[in-house]
Amino acid sequence: MQSAMITMKASGGKATRNSTGRLKYHVKTFGCQFNYSDSERVASLLEEIGYAPTENEVEADFIILNTCAIRQKAEDRVYGLFPHFQELKQKNSRLKIGITGCMVRKSSSKVSRKKDRIVKNYEEIDITFRINELQKLPDLLRELDPELDLNEAADEFDAGTLQNYFKINPKYSNTVQAFVPIAYGCDKFCAFCIVPFSRGREKSRLMQEILDECEQLVARGCKEITLLGQTVDSYGLSFDDRATKRFAPLKKGEKIYFTRLLEELDRMKFRGLKRVRWTSPHPKDMTDDLIEAVARLETQMPYIHLPIQSGSTAMLKRMNRPYTRERYLDRIAKIREHIPDCAISTDIIVGFCGETEEMFEDTLSLYEEIRWDMAFIAQYSMRKFTAAHRTMKDDVPSKIKQKRWHELNEILKQCSREGHERFVGKTVEVLVERVLEDGRLEGRSEHYKRTQFKGTEKMIGELVQIKVEEAGDWYLTGAVI
Repeated sequence: MQSAMITMKASGGKATRNSTGRLKYHVKTFGCQFNYSDSERVASLLEEIGYAPTENEVEADFIILNTCAIRQKAEDRVYGLFPHFQELKQKNSRLKIGITGCMVRKSSSKVSRKKDRIVKNYEEIDITFRINELQKLPDLLRELDPELDLNEAADEFDAGTLQNYFKINPKYSNTVQAFVPIAYGCDKFCAFCIVPFSRGREKSRLMQEILDECEQLVARGCKEITLLGQTVDSYGLSFDDRATKRFAPLKKGEKIYFTRLLEELDRMKFRGLKRVRWTSPHPKDMTDDLIEAVARLETQMPYIHLPIQSGSTAMLKRMNRPYTRERYLDRIAKIREHIPDCAISTDIIVGFCGETEEMFEDTLSLYEEIRWDMAFIAQYSMRKFTAAHRTMKDDVPSKIKQKRWHELNEILKQCSREGHERFVGKTVEVLVERVLEDGRLEGRSEHYKRTQFKGTEKMIGELVQIKVEEAGDWYLTGAVI
């Protein structure tokens, strides 16, 4: 998933008062769309129990960092904020700092008997909570401050009536576009990845629960829904899904559950749903019926993000990616057979443990062959708890990683521009998302191309027809028809 840092915007909501005045919270989100979606649930719970949002962290009584740990740089950004928080605490003795997301291993507070390593080692941090244990947050706040005056709603969480954090209705920050998680955790255990250890084993939400959330969104005017999962196409197929018998085993020839979910969502087009996107799939589970569904369903967009990580079959095996270069090429061929104009993006890691020059050349040649529209290229960084950390050496020098990254990035620029040039002179439909600093508008086309044009702010949230006039390396430029 593409990384970003997002700060939740303030909106309405009641707050209680205690001896120190109005309780306010501020959430900072690091990482991917999944973390952004989780932060919407954090905001909803906090407002339910009596906190009010603020965009000004100086005013906040509780600051929450929703963290990413996919790379060391992401963790370093969070740790780099700790001295700043210490300064804020010196100015505001009421301030509490909480951390959730992928950096957290255990839900705990400063006074818990068993503490997460972050709470134990950093005096600036008061609370940590695993995001799938969000319902424990009121208990942790009261454990830290027994005099804290929370709403009666906090007692329901304390009583343990809410066992599934997906049951917490998110505080959506966008009425037109929304992220909807369909599963939690991951069972793939790629050698480089910390997600199975930070988020746990994969568990899928019941389909009706997902559909109910989407129905509510569409009723409120949502036009584009993005389904989220660590590997969305394994929806309903995890070990937990089978063990709990919440999803029946698939018979030979049956459509996978993810395809069925997309078909159900497509029926919402009659009630106003225009677009359904999803990220990220796994090549192992990218079935023919899923590709065919993207081709025929009206709400599916001609864009697929399909991570490869390496173009070398030998390296894929080291990474514990259970497919080959040939299997990946077969999936690309199938996509282009059924969706000829489909835009395709990917993820690539350079410098993974033991990556030879020959292995890297395999990645270069695969890029030249496929010519992805976009690629999110990362230099490998070792993560604790992963298989690579336990059994391999981070033996590719930093300079080599940088060199390989730059080589791939040059091809990326060429391919990205090529992918944009094919739209010059054509009309694309853009869902308008924001106003840029220069006053122009920007949104995404059906093929997920960033498109910029002149318009008015009232167009935000609308689908508009744009005649493409110019192709850049990273975006299209056009005019409203």
